Amino acid sequence: MRLLVSLCCLVLFSTAALAEDPTAAFTSFCEEWMGKLAARERYNVANIKWDAKSDGVRGEYVGYTQEHTCTVKNATQVPIGKIIYREIVYQKHGGTIPEAEKNPAEAIEATEVTEIFRYSGGKWVY
Repeated sequence: MRLLVSLCCLVLFSTAALAEDPTAAFTSFCEEWMGKLAARERYNVANIKWDAKSDGVRGEYVGYTQEHTCTVKNATQVPIGKIIYREIVYQKHGGTIPEAEKNPAEAIEATEVTEIFRYSGGKWVY
């Protein structure tokens, strides 16, 4: 019986320790953040503001690369997390809006973005 109680306590404390590990928590936080950016890009594509020009229509939207890095520093003090990715401005054009929507987007600007987060109160915050 003592062995069973000891094993249960070990599992509970191990799970709690993992849940409180800022570095491990940042890995999933980072993936969630990138998922939010992917959702934002889908929204941006669906809500392009089209400008009529003499040769047709043009529209721009902001997208994000899937390639990214996630790092944590000062894991034993006040943990600081950093996510680096690229933000891309895309342009689509065509004779009509439906034609432009079907055409492939062209990257017209790229910016490297660095997001900084802190670990506070048992969670990562912006």
